[in-house]
Amino acid sequence: MRTVNTLGSLLLAGAVLIMAPAAALADHHDEVANPDLKCLKCHSKGLKKKLEDGEVMSLKMNIENFETSVHKVIGCTGCHRDVAKGKHPSREPIASARSYSLKHNKTCSQCHEANHTEYTESIHASLVEEGREDAPLCSDCHSAHAIEERKHYEPVSGEPCSNCHQEIYDAYAGSVHGLAQGEGNIIRGKHVSAPICSDCHRAHDIVPAASGDYMVSTCLDCHEGAKVAHEKWLPNAGMHMNSVSCPACHSPEAERVIDLQLYDQVAQLPVGQNNDHAAVKEKLIEIDANGDGLDPVELWKLMRRTSQDGRPSDVVLRGRMEVAKGVDAHRLAPRSRAVRSCESCHEGNSESFRNVTVSITKADGRKEKYAAESDVLSSAISLDSVGGFYAPGGTRIKLLDGLVVLALVGGLAMPLGHITLGRIVRGRKETDDENVNDE
Repeated sequence: MRTVNTLGSLLLAGAVLIMAPAAALADHHDEVANPDLKCLKCHSKGLKKKLEDGEVMSLKMNIENFETSVHKVIGCTGCHRDVAKGKHPSREPIASARSYSLKHNKTCSQCHEANHTEYTESIHASLVEEGREDAPLCSDCHSAHAIEERKHYEPVSGEPCSNCHQEIYDAYAGSVHGLAQGEGNIIRGKHVSAPICSDCHRAHDIVPAASGDYMVSTCLDCHEGAKVAHEKWLPNAGMHMNSVSCPACHSPEAERVIDLQLYDQVAQLPVGQNNDHAAVKEKLIEIDANGDGLDPVELWKLMRRTSQDGRPSDVVLRGRMEVAKGVDAHRLAPRSRAVRSCESCHEGNSESFRNVTVSITKADGRKEKYAAESDVLSSAISLDSVGGFYAPGGTRIKLLDGLVVLALVGGLAMPLGHITLGRIVRGRKETDDENVNDE
């Protein structure tokens, strides 16, 4: 059996209590409130409890951690009311360390209702609902007993986020943002306020950065002059900023992908976000039975079947160039290294247009991407998807280039024909008038 160190495990039943003089603890830990000494004199020892799943939970409490915790003012029973006076030791069995942690996750809401409400709407809470054993709970970020002041949750080290997202934090540390933090928020001799994890992802109501327009709007919150700066050199700057994610250009070493997101124009939401993600996913898997990536016909079938679910809808594809891996979105380089070469995208057989995915969206905003053949970008069914970032001749999609040329020729033919016909009519009228005068 292995020992499991878990959260909030102070006063549990079935433990063998090893008594120690309260005076001795008080001599060395004067800041600990006297009522809590009765708990700590036993739980500073190596107490353990066997759980229903056969594992062993440690009941040992680190006194130094409790002394520095902001929760010391509320005492042990402030959180552990189930083992307060007259209820200890409890005979209630504990199924597992995870179940005990989940139980005490709700305890936090008794004092931190607003933060807990935000948490329930986050990706972390969604992962808990999906049954993920590694999904973070309150105590995973704030610890169980050594809960520090708020200022300690904004360190350059990235903790507590780096505890789970070490690879992403390493990428951030080497980025223009991370380097600025390491140099005291000084860039080119100027003081800046470089963002940390919670500035972009928020602290409790954490949402997917790739969801909708969240990433662009978040970047613009700090880079207010970015739109104007891009308009000075970038043709169709507004179109580029809507259809190309910021890291696609500002993380120059990243692999890029064109993601086609199914979008319901009637509901004004990505398809799947109305809690019908599972149904759409089932249709997609059925259509792409071989799992080799959606071809143009299969994509057409998916859009058609998604639109026929018993309610009025108008499903289209919203195309956006993104980085292929989330970790690359954190490798943002200084602006001097940003991609400025038009040929990197706007050339024949551009690498950026070879990787294509089709995505449906979960209720919490997370995209679930599925491979698609690059040919879907040049099929008639995909015209709506590439319309947001297509420029004549730019993507070298010959079908679209041909359609645009035909549209231009057709558009010009009507006024030119009208002018030519008018001149012919006027010429004939003048000739007739001259003949009448001659008579």
